Amino acid sequence: MVQRGFDPFAKEMGVMTNVIVEIPEKKKQERMDYAETKRVELHMHTQMSQMDGMTSATDLIKKAMKWGWKSIAITDHGVVQAFPEAHKLLGRDNPDMKVIYGVEAYLVPDKTPNVSFPKGQNIETEYCILDIETTGISFRTEKITELGAVKYKNGEIIEEFECFVNPQKSIPQEVVEITHITDEMVKTAKTIEEVLPEFLNFIGDSVIVAHNADFDVGFIKYNAEQLGYKLENTYIDTLRLAKDLFPDYKKYKLGIIAEKLGIKVEVAHRALDDVMTLVKVFDVMLNMLKEKGVKTVEDIDKLEVGQADFKKLPSYHAIILAKNYVGLKNLYKLVSFSHLDYFYKKPRILKSLYKEYSEGLILGSACEAGELYRAIVARKIRGGNRANCKRL
Repeated sequence: MVQRGFDPFAKEMGVMTNVIVEIPEKKKQERMDYAETKRVELHMHTQMSQMDGMTSATDLIKKAMKWGWKSIAITDHGVVQAFPEAHKLLGRDNPDMKVIYGVEAYLVPDKTPNVSFPKGQNIETEYCILDIETTGISFRTEKITELGAVKYKNGEIIEEFECFVNPQKSIPQEVVEITHITDEMVKTAKTIEEVLPEFLNFIGDSVIVAHNADFDVGFIKYNAEQLGYKLENTYIDTLRLAKDLFPDYKKYKLGIIAEKLGIKVEVAHRALDDVMTLVKVFDVMLNMLKEKGVKTVEDIDKLEVGQADFKKLPSYHAIILAKNYVGLKNLYKLVSFSHLDYFYKKPRILKSLYKEYSEGLILGSACEAGELYRAIVARKIRGGNRANCKRL
């Protein structure tokens, strides 16, 4: 019998067990694989995977052989310690069993692109510098409360757009404290269904510029798709660009960057006010880019900006499989480098390092923590659209 009660040890409510009644044991049914065509599992963790595996390589391979499988891949998180144990089982009971040696790596892009979906635009093109305010951080569950944007070209503001949006839900108090936008201010505003077509028309074919652009563009794209529209514009993330142009800065909040550049910030965390600050910051960035010889928007990511700090870059799960002994040797090298030279919380493998030692290896996108799935979730690419997927 169980009941809810206050746990004096945990200092919170919990489930208290008073009586345990043993029931007759049911006859255990052993699971089998009766498929005519057996699968080849290419992603399998052993107990060598930290916090993600409990079964030994021996038990995994014996079960696979019992089920009639011909092959199985061992892909532990960042390590290869299970390989010797797996190798010892080859030839036992099932001489045809093949072990594929691999690893689920923490793959790190040497540089996160500043520009998404470039289309060869001249650096003197028209830009739409924008900012949005929302009720929270998830574009799937939260709503837009304010839109602000300006058209910018040749150092001048051509046109402005600003409006509140009725989120049709209450704005959390912690968000009100940051943005100073209250329910009272947005209750008579148009809904996103009414405002978004006008806002997309304002953006047009301009190159979008935003600070932490994935956030702003992610919200706009999601809402556009929900209403049957598309947003496929090129966009520039000034947060990432600032890290390239101002590598000595410790923090990269818009207000901090503006302050260091001698730009006065009147109001923060309001859409159009943040846009006006970003216009001045982006104007400095554009002049710096032109001085460095940048001719097109796409050239921004071709700048030599020095070696990136791998500790500050995002990591993505990736499956690396060895095709042959050359690949196995390269896999050992990558794992060694990741632990000795690029360890930060996890053993990291830089993409450039993978390319250097990619002979004999196969690279896969892994699970939902892989770069491909993360891009789909963030609306950077559409699921199944191969044209938008770039090879490493």
